[in-house]
Amino acid sequence: MDWRALQDVVTVAETGSLSAASRRLNVSQPTVGRRIEQLEQQLGAVLFTRTAQGLLLTELGESIIENAQHMQEEALAIERVATGANQQLQGIVRLSLIEDIGIFWLPKKLAEFHKQFPQLSVEVNIDNKNVNLLRREADIAVRLARPEQPDLICRKAGRFRMALYASKEYLAQNGTPKRLSDLKNHTLIGFESAMGYSKSRIKLESLFTQQNIRHRSNSHMEMIVATRSGIGCSILSCLIADSHEELVRIYPVKIYHEQEIWLVTHSEIHKNARIRAMFDFLVKVLEEDAERFTG
Repeated sequence: MDWRALQDVVTVAETGSLSAASRRLNVSQPTVGRRIEQLEQQLGAVLFTRTAQGLLLTELGESIIENAQHMQEEALAIERVATGANQQLQGIVRLSLIEDIGIFWLPKKLAEFHKQFPQLSVEVNIDNKNVNLLRREADIAVRLARPEQPDLICRKAGRFRMALYASKEYLAQNGTPKRLSDLKNHTLIGFESAMGYSKSRIKLESLFTQQNIRHRSNSHMEMIVATRSGIGCSILSCLIADSHEELVRIYPVKIYHEQEIWLVTHSEIHKNARIRAMFDFLVKVLEEDAERFTG
């Protein structure tokens, strides 16, 4: 029995589709479909049924999924132990970061890293959602909250501040708010629901009228461009917004949102030479730019 096919079954069951599973596994969709089909032929039964909601496990699929998940966990544990024992400064390090840090800040720092470690390659995964380090979806993640999962090495590396900004052009046309109550007359560029709703974001949106929240986005980088274009006010990372002369911070003392920056990796791979090199490098450059992250 091909272990990869069982891994495919687990991933399809978790994601609900062949396309989503193929993206997580980093293999083509036809490959995932072919391996599952071959496994079904070996077992003489169907493991998934197609529905409007996606692929759902059949009764047989439900009966084997727990065993397959245990096999996946053990295989990943073996991989982590082997990775942790590798002391060669060569190979690939996979990073997971949010847009603001991964697009605007990281590339400028990686030039220095590649000079120090020319035999190391870096794969960057830009995602505003957390990846699963236990499943080796990344080697190191930069997160804005300390994770609660066990078996993770966590290092606090600074603070990340977001504040309310608008363009000079927008304020010239609509006036600069003098009081918080004036924001009821201004337009807000808000977060799309997929980004989640923290208490601070709900409180911020309450300062504006709902009909004046005319633009939402699931991308921090798109919100930066939208704010620079004069669409309205928006809560933006100080790291990026302060670099644009046309953006003005509004109520810097009263309106801001601050989170801790955490570097995270799995305890079993932390001693790997290439992963430790990247981890220590990120600690250094994050601490050097601490004031930029807090505005």
